[in-house]
Amino acid sequence: MPPVTPTPWRGTKIADTMPPACPQHPPWMSPDEKLPWQRRAYLKRLEPVLANQSEDCLYLNLYVPKPPHGSIADSLPALLLIHGDSYSWGAGNSFDGTALAAHGRLIVVSINFRLGVLGFLKTGSKGSAQGNYGLMDLVAGLHWLRENLGAFGGDPERLALLGHGTGAALANFLAVSPMAKELIGRVILLGGSALSPWAVQRDPLMVKRRVAEEIGCPGDVEADDIASCLRLKSVEELLAVKLNPPRFTSGFAPFIDGAVLPATVNQPTASSSGLMPIVPGPGSEFADFGNRDLLFGLTSEEAWVNFTEQDIQNGFNETRRDRILRTYVRNTYRYHLHEIYSTLRNEYTDWERGEQSPVAICEGLLSLLGDGQVAAPLLRLALLHTASEGRGYFLHFQSGERPSQRGEEVPYLLGIPLLRGEVTSAPPTFGNYTLADENLSKLLVHYLANFVRRGDPNGASPLSSENGLTTSPPFWDSYDSINQLYLEAGHSPEMRSHYRGHKMSLWLNLLPQLHRPGYEINMRHHHLADGTNLYEGAVRPQSTAVPLPAPPLPMPSPTEPSSILTALSTTECTPNATVATTITPTTSRTLQHSNLGPGPNNLLRKLASSHYQSYTTALTVTIAVGVFLLLLNILIFAGIYHQRDRNVSGGSAFGNKKKEELLEAGCSGINTSGKQRLPASMNLMDSPSMLPPHKAKLVQELELQLQEFQCSPPPGGGKRILEPPSYSKSPCIQRTRTPSPCVDATIARMDEVSDVGVRHHDSEDENEELPEPPPPPKAPAPNVGLTCPGILRQPGTPGSAKKRVQIQEISV
Repeated sequence: MPPVTPTPWRGTKIADTMPPACPQHPPWMSPDEKLPWQRRAYLKRLEPVLANQSEDCLYLNLYVPKPPHGSIADSLPALLLIHGDSYSWGAGNSFDGTALAAHGRLIVVSINFRLGVLGFLKTGSKGSAQGNYGLMDLVAGLHWLRENLGAFGGDPERLALLGHGTGAALANFLAVSPMAKELIGRVILLGGSALSPWAVQRDPLMVKRRVAEEIGCPGDVEADDIASCLRLKSVEELLAVKLNPPRFTSGFAPFIDGAVLPATVNQPTASSSGLMPIVPGPGSEFADFGNRDLLFGLTSEEAWVNFTEQDIQNGFNETRRDRILRTYVRNTYRYHLHEIYSTLRNEYTDWERGEQSPVAICEGLLSLLGDGQVAAPLLRLALLHTASEGRGYFLHFQSGERPSQRGEEVPYLLGIPLLRGEVTSAPPTFGNYTLADENLSKLLVHYLANFVRRGDPNGASPLSSENGLTTSPPFWDSYDSINQLYLEAGHSPEMRSHYRGHKMSLWLNLLPQLHRPGYEINMRHHHLADGTNLYEGAVRPQSTAVPLPAPPLPMPSPTEPSSILTALSTTECTPNATVATTITPTTSRTLQHSNLGPGPNNLLRKLASSHYQSYTTALTVTIAVGVFLLLLNILIFAGIYHQRDRNVSGGSAFGNKKKEELLEAGCSGINTSGKQRLPASMNLMDSPSMLPPHKAKLVQELELQLQEFQCSPPPGGGKRILEPPSYSKSPCIQRTRTPSPCVDATIARMDEVSDVGVRHHDSEDENEELPEPPPPPKAPAPNVGLTCPGILRQPGTPGSAKKRVQIQEISV
């Protein structure tokens, strides 16, 4: 049940000893755990701290510095530490805040809260928010500090949160929770965030069902509340429940309830479906810190606790690497699993090496899991925070030559190396410390205290060097999406930019593009192959649920290109639409009412979804331009075709008449090589008998040419063959102007070819000075398709008549 206000006491309550830890099963109780030696050493030091357990465990530990001698101390800022080894084990007692409180002039507070089945089990029905009792314990602790910090010389308005690992995710949840965010001033996240894929339980009803089965609480899991049944069981029975969650995920973990944790944007809440969003982590609502300052940090190897000592020392082959990677992808993502698996495998393989050594393969997988589970989600949170004009500071801890490991930065920030040789309530986490470690810890304590006090880690407080002089620490610039500056905290601290830029671009840009549901009807498109030899560790069942439907189709304005799609949608929804007659009956029925339905088969909704909005706009514009150009081409073609029909029907008569007039005008003043010129008013065709014999013959030839002009041009506009003028064998003095068929003109030309010599002979008898006769005509080219051979140009051109007159002069 949720925490309640403690019973008041009379007099003074003695609180000078560590309180008991909350009930839990620490990992050393499992003999099958083959942990690295650093992890085993850490757990061995925690064993006496966690040995004392009780259900009466909701306590806070306060470390208050003494005021300076002879002065009135100002109110001090406070820092609440949230332990984060696991959601199922750990205690606030493991933190020693003595050095940080003394050197940083802070009130350091550690807190215990319920864990595992007692703290993060959804006990209510599907629509209930019962559960998340561990988070409620933390909220109750924040309220206690708001009410009582003043009694310890603290300032309740300057309360900051510091969480590590799963504690960082819890601190992140509290900073955005509507129940607690007004109680928090600043946030420090180390090695985790609410966006990590292990931070939340995406299927709390599955955990509830497993607990009910093992404990023996019958009933409908989705409808019944099992809290009353669980209260009848002993603590040992509850702690004995084994979930065996999918690897790289959390079993008992906070879940989205809509009360303590806000519902995700555009995703169903736990109260409606019981499922978390389909992405590996919540959305941007968990980066909504408002104007709160953020300090976040990590180490180089955040995933080393997932492997055994033998794996880290000896490495493993590619086959085992592929099994572990396949397990991680299947348990973290939901869509396009094979594409994501292939991308990660290719990116984290060192292709420059000819043969991959087992140690190198293990190092690559350690880097992959650390980036995917901690680094990339944490940087995504920071980028979202800075995008909303929030201020953040990024810390990468690197204490020595070897890569820093998960949790190694916590003792340095707490000032543990400054307590060398002193007896403390909680031993240091990592071994013995050197003078260089002490200086690094002093620097980090200085930064942390300034951040808690003012929201800015930089300050005027100098640090003492080895020779007694004072030195100023490096200026720690804020993190933003452009420069992406961060502090490399080591024995030689320095500012750098773009932490693992290429790898972070893969996680923050490429993988989100791959991990999109699409709108495939069959979810097997997104699945990885099943097989016991393909995975290492428990895997979740692959979902067969159809992806979520696309958002509603937006209503564009009439001037927007997408209005074409709107018009098409209206047409398809009309039962009597024309477009419905061109498709099959099944498709027609689907189109008639699919636009208003939520199903994933709606084509227009798919195209107008948020994923394909830009593609839809470009496609719409392209189609519109193409349709416009097609209509323009049709109109131009129709105009040309119509003009051609007019030329064929009426153009021949007009062209013949024009040519005849031009020919008559040209023949009215023919000059025959210096001979007498005829009067312009004399018509050659009216009275040929009045002319001299050679002139009469010319008139007859011109009349024959006029008959040829009356023939229509070839339909296809064929090329005319330039030939000498043809002459009739018998004089045509008595012919009229009525045009004769083209066949007669063709026969006349065939006769003229054989009579050329006769006409020349006649010309010589008339004692005329004539030029040399033209060469004999050539045979027409085959397949030319001429209707009336002998026409030099298309009818209707003035140059045609003029050319014929010149040829006639030469022939005469």
